[in-house]
Amino acid sequence: MKYEVQLKRRLIMYRVLIAVLFVSVILIGECSDRGILLDSRSMSITAQQVSRSIVFGGILLLLILHHRTVRLLQNQDERSKKHIKESDERRIFIHDKSNTLTLELLSGVGIVALLIFSYVNMTAFSTVYGFMAAGLLLKGMTYLYYKRQVG
Repeated sequence: MKYEVQLKRRLIMYRVLIAVLFVSVILIGECSDRGILLDSRSMSITAQQVSRSIVFGGILLLLILHHRTVRLLQNQDERSKKHIKESDERRIFIHDKSNTLTLELLSGVGIVALLIFSYVNMTAFSTVYGFMAAGLLLKGMTYLYYKRQVG
């Protein structure tokens, strides 16, 4: 029962994030037309690709996660298997060691900063892009390290 409540909360979070991304598409379009944000001609190719990936890739990822969560709520067998997998102590230990709450929050803030700076300032975008790439590389390395340690 507790896991069902957790899944329902995830559904709400996914729906809110999808709505936010759709609103951001509209705001980006309106602000670009009015000259508030950078025009695509003055953005670097990397900034264009990253901003599109964040918005449209985020929408696609959230829709997939939403669909999977709805399917879990409908199927008791899948839900119990997923709950067992998520409550596995080894996986929780690896996640806790490689993903602290601070790192997760910084990743979220970094993604938002990448999206904003890709439309505002190319120098700031390049700086945040470098920090995010280094952070994700370190995150991956620590995850693999603890996964090998635990087994």
